Amino acid sequence: MGAWYEHTDLQTLFEVVFIDDEGESIGIQYFDGEIGELELDAFIRMPLCKVDQPEDWSGPYEMDNDDFFESDFGAFPTDTHSSALSEEYESATMRILDE
Repeated sequence: MGAWYEHTDLQTLFEVVFIDDEGESIGIQYFDGEIGELELDAFIRMPLCKVDQPEDWSGPYEMDNDDFFESDFGAFPTDTHSSALSEEYESATMRILDE
């Protein structure tokens, strides 16, 4: 469980999310979020390639690149700290590290 595979013919990614108690079927979740169940024999015959977990977490959420931070959180302020506060924090951090 937890292993990611690519169906090489369909070029789809999915994760094995459960194996039934009898070991006859497995549950999968495709990268786009769709859930499915396969007979173990069918899974074994599929043209699969084991892959690393995708780094892009947005697959099941149907997000465009424009949706990533600004639309959810607004623009990030460029200067949130005064330079004096930053210097004070840096100084305190350096004291802790030096001790």
